[in-house]
Amino acid sequence: MASPLYSRLDMDADGVLAALAQGGFENGPPSAMRRTLLDTFDGRLNAAGLRLEFQEAPGHELVLTGGGPASAHIPASSPPRFGSDLPVGPLRARLTPLLDVRALRPVVSLGTRRRSAVQRDKLGKAVASVVVHDRLVLNGELGGDDRGLDPSWVAEVDELAGYPKAAKRARALLGSLGLHELDRDLMTLAAAGAGVELGGHSGSPTVALDRREPAFEAFRRVLANLAGEVDANYEGTIGNVDPEFLHDFRVAVRRTRSVLAQGKGVLPTEVRGRFREEFGWLGAATGPARDLDVYLIEWDSYVAPLEPDVAAALKSLFEHVDHRRLNEHVALAMLLQSRRYRNLMGAWHDWLAAPAGEQDLGVDAPAPIGEVAARRIGGANDRLVARGRKIGPDTPAEELHELRKAAKKLRYLLECFGAVLPSGERKAFVQRLKALQDNLGEHQDTEVHTAHLRAMSHEMIELGAGAETLVAMGQLAGEFERRRIAARSEFAERFAAYDTAKTRRTLDALLRSAAVTAP
Repeated sequence: MASPLYSRLDMDADGVLAALAQGGFENGPPSAMRRTLLDTFDGRLNAAGLRLEFQEAPGHELVLTGGGPASAHIPASSPPRFGSDLPVGPLRARLTPLLDVRALRPVVSLGTRRRSAVQRDKLGKAVASVVVHDRLVLNGELGGDDRGLDPSWVAEVDELAGYPKAAKRARALLGSLGLHELDRDLMTLAAAGAGVELGGHSGSPTVALDRREPAFEAFRRVLANLAGEVDANYEGTIGNVDPEFLHDFRVAVRRTRSVLAQGKGVLPTEVRGRFREEFGWLGAATGPARDLDVYLIEWDSYVAPLEPDVAAALKSLFEHVDHRRLNEHVALAMLLQSRRYRNLMGAWHDWLAAPAGEQDLGVDAPAPIGEVAARRIGGANDRLVARGRKIGPDTPAEELHELRKAAKKLRYLLECFGAVLPSGERKAFVQRLKALQDNLGEHQDTEVHTAHLRAMSHEMIELGAGAETLVAMGQLAGEFERRRIAARSEFAERFAAYDTAKTRRTLDALLRSAAVTAP
């Protein structure tokens, strides 16, 4: 758990330290300290109840609190960027699955004057620690900023591993002095003072909708929410901070184009045509960098079935893919800073904010969104099922790719307009759809990676790759083919599990509930 804080308005930090000394604690000298809270853009550690700090006091260490009674401390010369940057050990093993591919970033930084009071046992071993912080300064070194916090000082109890009773006694001593336990830890206090949301960015495509509201307003609010997602992930995509920024940016763009396509009869024809084309251009531009991101994200699973010497021979290929990936990200960053992109997003935001009275609306614009969304979702599912039923063992791979796109369009509708549907039933239906999507995605990814591998084999020859690398690439191509065949073989079963009377009844019930507009 996070270290508890104590304070008292009519008492100063010096008085607390004096009382601790009388209670058997040894007071150390004051020192400047800086604590920087680290988390991902989407607040994954906070969601797990964890706090990861980089502390400079005056040494450097990472401190993890939460999820257990005692904090974990490891030396660190600088803040880690990814889980893989952490030293091998329990801390890395604990955080890496949570972080996945997301980068850590500074959330809030706090400078303090730190004075420690330590209680020792008869052998001289520290059993309890109370740290008194005053001169609290946000986002700067001591004296470098006048943004103080309220309260102006706090006492923090740091429970040492193996000595919970000593920590309990320390908390009781502070309570006996009339100090009140605060309902937040120090970094939560700092975040509140800085106006920082520790939960991070939450990018749900689902907008709160009333199924009776006009379809035009509902469509535009959905599109505005997606525009916010594009904007939120823009800087992280340009900076190639971590792969999830581009992924979320790309998905928001593709959702936007899909919602525009489904806005026929609701949105102005000229608006739909213009922005569908522009967002189509933008979506296509994000593809090469994302494909190569996926290549490296999944690399370990791709080479795991290969013999160790074969996997080792692919090191130069990995480095080549990474080099190509970085080049694609540079090219994408340039495109996202181009005049065309600025003009697109400027015009898009202008239209989203324009008064409804100035719009040349479609015939379905005033209809209740519940009815319109129900028709569009039902139609998207009908097209998905009809296309899927035509696929057999000899159907070209391109048709499975088109089916995958149809499944995505249906899912985008379910996600973006999900507020007009019962939440539990919608999520259960989406899980069935996702099972089909996962199969189609596996098939498509192996197709794309095989094509990349074929192209890169010529590049690797030109770069002077040895025979062992080329042979290993052949075995990797064989692994891709094995996975592709497995996915193709499994497709019929996955689609049959989706194309059932039960699935249709579930969807029909969802759509009927959405279309009900009477009070």
